[in-house]
Amino acid sequence: MSRFAYTADTHFKGLHMGYLIVAILKLSGLIPLRWAQRLGLGVGWLMTRFRNRSREVARRNLQMVYPQMDSAEREQLWRETLRQTGMVSMEMGVLWGGSQAKGLALVREVHNVEVLQQALSANKGVLFCVPHLGNWEVLNHYITTQTEVLAMYRPAKNAVLNRWMLSSRGKTGIRLVPTTSTGVKEMFRAIKAGEFVGILPDQEPKPRSGVFAPFMGVEALTPKLCHELLQRSDAVALFGFTQRLPNGEGFDIHFIKPDDAIYDPDPAVSATALNAAIEACVEHAPEQYQWTYKRFKRRPGDGKNPYKGIG
Repeated sequence: MSRFAYTADTHFKGLHMGYLIVAILKLSGLIPLRWAQRLGLGVGWLMTRFRNRSREVARRNLQMVYPQMDSAEREQLWRETLRQTGMVSMEMGVLWGGSQAKGLALVREVHNVEVLQQALSANKGVLFCVPHLGNWEVLNHYITTQTEVLAMYRPAKNAVLNRWMLSSRGKTGIRLVPTTSTGVKEMFRAIKAGEFVGILPDQEPKPRSGVFAPFMGVEALTPKLCHELLQRSDAVALFGFTQRLPNGEGFDIHFIKPDDAIYDPDPAVSATALNAAIEACVEHAPEQYQWTYKRFKRRPGDGKNPYKGIG
């Protein structure tokens, strides 16, 4: 097979897979949240039974961040993490496929709303940091009822899924920019203009774009983008996350004010405060955090990749 034919065939298969994923998500969006979560529990159970990348990454991460935890307790946390991860996957159809009103109906209580109100009333612009905890998509439905939002997102590798994801998120009125140089420039423009901008602060950046800082007791390559956005503007930093409630009852939303050290001109000091704020969020529901992500892949100095051999 020629290189062109191979590329075309791969692209064709990728499109079909994208349509299949979108179809599954759309179908899951037609059922109540409780049923979608039960399907997700089944997905999570399968993840615990058969070797896969997410399963092994979660196990390695929990070993690194909770080394003093009893092995049986850590094993239980690992299993619950995978069940929660399965629920996230099946909830996306409900959150992306439904209306904003349907998404808002899933919100049960908003904690520390005064922290959000104080940030908005400062009229200085807001850097809204949203860790991968609970189901972060719920925040899109709520926060856009409070203010206009510009948020950065990482495009899905599958073009079909990416288009549907963008159109679905756009129903809330949120404006999205990709994690490209153009998107970063738009973020700087917006925050300097006093706008409300959202970012996911717990993804590993390229080495030149990060600085090492402790996260859950482990040195983690942490994005400098948050620090740079704050340094080049007069914006207020704000953290928010959702917590999944049991038995399909919906979600609670929490807002947290970070330590003032996040505004420090030293990027390492700022990154340490950033990670400390993420930790404060995770403490509310550690089993709902994205432990399936390779957060510690790059190590300081010549440190070895802890996920080597996992895939």
